[in-house]
Amino acid sequence: MNNQALQKVLIIGAGHNDIGREGQHDAAVTQMGSAIRKLGIAVVLVDNNAYSVAAENNFADKVYIEPLTVAALSRVIETEQPDALIPSLGGIQSVNLIQGLIRNNVLKNNQVRLLQWDQDTVDMIVNPALMSNRLKAIGEPVIASQVVASEPEAFAVVRKVGFPVIVKSVAPRIEASRQLCEDEDDLERALKMGFKVSATKQCIVEQSIVGYKELEFVAVRDQKDTALLISGMENFDPVGIHSADSIVFAPTQTITDQEYQQFRTATLKIMRNLRIVGSCHVQFALDPTTQNYYVIKVTPYFDRTMALTARATGYPLARVVANLIVGISLAEVKLPSNYRKQTALIEPVLDHIVCRIPVWPFNVLKKVSHQLDTVTESTGSVIGIGRSTEEALLKGLRSTDESRYHVIANQPQNYSEGELIQRLIHPQAGRMLILLEALNRGYQIDELSELTKIDAFYFYKLRHIIEIEQALRDRPFDVHALGRAKYFGFTDEDAADAWHSDVAKVRQFALENEIHATFKEVEPTAGEFTEQTNTYYSTYEFDNESQQQSGRRVVVIGTGANRIGTNHGNDYLVSQLLFYLKKADYEPILINANPNSVSMTPQLASKRYIEPKQHSDILNILAIEKPLLIFTTYHDYRLGQELQKAGHQVIQINNDLPREQIKTNDSPAVEVITDGVDVSVFGISEIIAGNNLRSNVRGSIAVFPVRDKAENQAIKALNEEVKKRVLAFGIPGLYTVRLAIADGQLQLATVEPMSIATMALISKASGSSVTRLLLHVKLGEALSKVMYDYPDVNQPGPVYVQANTFPYNQLQIYDEDEVTGEPGHATGTVIAHGQTLKDALVALNAGNEDTDF
Repeated sequence: MNNQALQKVLIIGAGHNDIGREGQHDAAVTQMGSAIRKLGIAVVLVDNNAYSVAAENNFADKVYIEPLTVAALSRVIETEQPDALIPSLGGIQSVNLIQGLIRNNVLKNNQVRLLQWDQDTVDMIVNPALMSNRLKAIGEPVIASQVVASEPEAFAVVRKVGFPVIVKSVAPRIEASRQLCEDEDDLERALKMGFKVSATKQCIVEQSIVGYKELEFVAVRDQKDTALLISGMENFDPVGIHSADSIVFAPTQTITDQEYQQFRTATLKIMRNLRIVGSCHVQFALDPTTQNYYVIKVTPYFDRTMALTARATGYPLARVVANLIVGISLAEVKLPSNYRKQTALIEPVLDHIVCRIPVWPFNVLKKVSHQLDTVTESTGSVIGIGRSTEEALLKGLRSTDESRYHVIANQPQNYSEGELIQRLIHPQAGRMLILLEALNRGYQIDELSELTKIDAFYFYKLRHIIEIEQALRDRPFDVHALGRAKYFGFTDEDAADAWHSDVAKVRQFALENEIHATFKEVEPTAGEFTEQTNTYYSTYEFDNESQQQSGRRVVVIGTGANRIGTNHGNDYLVSQLLFYLKKADYEPILINANPNSVSMTPQLASKRYIEPKQHSDILNILAIEKPLLIFTTYHDYRLGQELQKAGHQVIQINNDLPREQIKTNDSPAVEVITDGVDVSVFGISEIIAGNNLRSNVRGSIAVFPVRDKAENQAIKALNEEVKKRVLAFGIPGLYTVRLAIADGQLQLATVEPMSIATMALISKASGSSVTRLLLHVKLGEALSKVMYDYPDVNQPGPVYVQANTFPYNQLQIYDEDEVTGEPGHATGTVIAHGQTLKDALVALNAGNEDTDF
């Protein structure tokens, strides 16, 4: 395809964040939208995610905040008349919508070309049975499976292949739709759920290969059939644990070069036979005894593994794929000048190891099963990067922010032998402590490998960690013991704990003995060329590759692992801060270890450090960068206080979640901004009960702006009192002034920092970034200079509504005490608008009929 023929392309966003759908899709849209626009092609984006960064900041030429339905997309297509549709950026939900557009002849009638795939590929993505048939036809081995539409059909399949089996939905509406069934009761439950989330009310029952080794490969291909392998990855956990809930290493750790080349060949062969242009993720299951393999999934749309690939290799995957999508060949893609060879025609080679570790919601949702199986339960993940498997693993564990991982190896666990064996055989989240406990109790590596189906290689690495830590305990303030421990991923905090000493004393001892962190660049040539990705990780070697960033340096501490109730919005806030700091001629430096974070988008920060957010790790970075300012958000309030005590200038943005869920109707609030001297009103918001929309809605719905004339007049009379109360705080920032009715009169109730959800709502409703305004008043600027682009609050406009989305259905939580709709349980936020409140609520419901909110 000649990209000169393309003048306008349509991108369908992924919608609200959810389990299995974090920021990776929005991050891909920000990068690809920007790259495509630079080629002179207009980008139209449709999304209804209030936290979408791509929907702000000019990453698209035109943004439609509309329901993600075939009807709404049809209207956008008829209005905009795009030349083509990019199908790979909105996850499985987007693929289902595209199939609907094809079947309704919307693309054909409007002469919209489908880029990257053909219609057969769309059908195969939606229906794994069709994909299985195609793979068999090209000679790739697949697992025995059959499509069923009823329980009797499913039980007939099981009588042929026997238990265990895997049940998967056809055309699922969610990512986490695979369930392992050991018996008839499991099968009945899985079918009930599977039929429920299937658009066609069908399931696939397939033979189980639980216990096999799982490998993942990502490749790219252009329209001239040139294809490259970008990364191979290996799951620490065997097949039977969803890859999103598994620890993953890049590059592969235990397979031979012959096996690696076999998977490389198969991946490229699949892309060519399916005629996929862009990127593709293929998952394989390898029988460790026979070395036979199966293809278990083909994903040609952007997913968490592609995001991990980009972070792990430093290869500009999104930028390259954007070029391939619009018809530019791999040979013609020109990378920025900081890539010395400036060619995309390289297969990355790594001189470092990356370890991805999942994070679960069990600290908030108590009634969720901790059992690891084929259904995704993790809400996010983090990565650790090091020069060894041990260092990468320990840094990854530290990045989860779980303090129990300090000096992890020798903490006795109070399990009986029977309980320990059961936990080894039936793995649960956070299983690393169980594996270390078994080694400490003297279990043999071969025995553990047989019980867990984890490759023996990893147990040797874990035993090495135990030995390093024991040496550290046995030799207090020994230079060699500390240097060795640091090299393999231990920290000042670990050494202080082992030596029953003070962290500051350990740090001083290390520096006096020239044991200090150096930084290496994450780049795709293993040091062969001086690429400048401006992305770094720490280790303990001699050469330091990170030099102090020039200009007005500002460090922004990112979100870390995505957790429910917080980080879906926190990542939006951090991304916006980076964007507007750059606009204000600062050089923002990001510290983050979340591979799916939108804030990791290369153009947002001038420099990135993929590091844990522990105090000693942060100090290592600050020693090099010496920033003017450090920004932290509410998630890192304690860390911010520690850095302030250490003499750093810290701006803490503490826009936390609402203190409590408000479930009553008619709860208005005045939304304001202050520079500490003056106060400006954004408008009036309101909380209404969610069951006004649907009887099963448990949460609440935010409305902005409220257009009720009587209410507006009553609130206007309180303006002076509102300003007085807000100025009493004396701190520049954003505030929500909640009102209550007492004796038939409106009165001021509470003043609290504006939540990030409200910031996002007002930004989308007004078209003016509230984060930008907040940043500038925090930097000491006057309101008169920052409010120039905020619209007149008295001018009528659309009404916007916003609801939190919850993971109850996906995690199969039905306990009424747990299913409360509290903001702290949310995984995402959906937004809609209309000329009236009623119209807005109808739009909010459209396409989300089966969504928990």
